[in-house]
Amino acid sequence: MIYFKADYMQKSALFQGLEKEELETVRSSIVPIVKTYEKNEIILRQGDVVKYVGILLDGRVSGLKYHYDGSVQILKFLNPLDTIGLESAFSSFHTSPYMFIADKHCSILCIMYAELFTSQGGSISCKLKLLKNVVNILSDENIRLMYKIDTLSKRTLRDRILTYLSIIREKRGSDRFDIGMTQEQFALYLCVNRSALSSELNKMRKEGLIDFDKSIYTLKLRFGLPKE
Repeated sequence: MIYFKADYMQKSALFQGLEKEELETVRSSIVPIVKTYEKNEIILRQGDVVKYVGILLDGRVSGLKYHYDGSVQILKFLNPLDTIGLESAFSSFHTSPYMFIADKHCSILCIMYAELFTSQGGSISCKLKLLKNVVNILSDENIRLMYKIDTLSKRTLRDRILTYLSIIREKRGSDRFDIGMTQEQFALYLCVNRSALSSELNKMRKEGLIDFDKSIYTLKLRFGLPKE
């Protein structure tokens, strides 16, 4: 554990819009620290009480959901400057619904969330900016979960694949994009067997619907028909 020494706070969505003086007041009040984790190390367990909000400084983190039958599902990936545990810290139960695991060596800026809104943590205007940022982050998370529900609500594996790839194409504004997942991770995200996913992807490529190379996908389908 090391003390925070770089001004990553200003770059994060949580502190967006704060003036330099406001940011310094908040920083001196909460005294953030940096924790480091190695690949496959558990950052937060499912069901843990969350006391800190984290900002990922480097590396990547997976958010996993473990079920009663032993199965596991990938719910989200976190990249640098994403927040960890915000939805749990500001919930009524303060418990994490996910298991967070480091995909590779990573550093996380940890902030005691209760200290963000103490009387020493800045002006009322500053606190209102923080609250607005919290609402924005949680709203984005809600939309992301709606996309996930939309994908998993499809009955066939092909429809799940096409729904997910169509969402990513719309967000990226390009027919070719990196989904940031291996095939094994993609299978976990779609809640299917890896071999079944691989078989379906290869069929779709032969039919001219998609193309892919590792995590790079090209969606050739437009309005239900392959592109000419």
